[in-house]
Amino acid sequence: MGYDSTLFYDTYEYYAKYRPNVPEEVVQIIVEQFDIKPVDRILDIGCGTCQIAIAMDGKCDEMVCLDSDLEMLKQAKREIERMNLKQKIILVNCYAEDLIKRKNGLKIFKLATICRAFHWMDQNKVLTDLDSLISEDGGIAIISDGSFWTGEEEWQHVIKKVVQKYLGEERHAGKGTFKESPEPWENIVSRSAFSVVESKEVEIVRTWTVESIIGWLFSSSFASPKYFGNRIKTFKKDINETLLSINPDGVFNEQDHFNLILASRPRK
Repeated sequence: MGYDSTLFYDTYEYYAKYRPNVPEEVVQIIVEQFDIKPVDRILDIGCGTCQIAIAMDGKCDEMVCLDSDLEMLKQAKREIERMNLKQKIILVNCYAEDLIKRKNGLKIFKLATICRAFHWMDQNKVLTDLDSLISEDGGIAIISDGSFWTGEEEWQHVIKKVVQKYLGEERHAGKGTFKESPEPWENIVSRSAFSVVESKEVEIVRTWTVESIIGWLFSSSFASPKYFGNRIKTFKKDINETLLSINPDGVFNEQDHFNLILASRPRK
């Protein structure tokens, strides 16, 4: 799937504020799997507002964070400037599919991370291009967690129906609709140069409020504020009333997990 530049238009502040952080346990798995040291460089592709770079702070020397959406990078810059991060972060406005064109400027990395973004890319091309950007002893970490659209909690099913009432049955994605990958990502990665693939799962429990649920929805590609137009206040009121009818306390738990695909080259 090629990247649509309208996917996250108008979501940037919501994305930074309401997308859950990457857990420390996920970071530790990545660091140990690839033996990341404080002198190493990491490439983060489809960085969004730099959640993975912030979570990896202090684990490496430098992270080059790449995103095709310039406004998303501007929001990322604001987030980074609010924090006293130990490592150097370089923001690059570039499509994932243009990696090879930037090879000379990017140089070589120990690791490439792709967090909550692999489904938007031309996956085979990105994997092919990474072969010349990752050191022989390095690899790739593809990280993903759940979506309210596919969530299994009762309250997630209910808010999905509210979204569908306003926007239709199909899942929006920028100028079109979302298409699932035709095969498991592990299979796609295993055909690349990084054919030694290991999958791991980190279970998590999250607590949400009405505010943070609405904020997450407005950070998403399927419920971006731009879709609602002058109905946005009505939608928010509808979500608020629907959630409080489930739990008047306005607190909602979610059992979710982070999926990690950790890939490296075969040993020679």
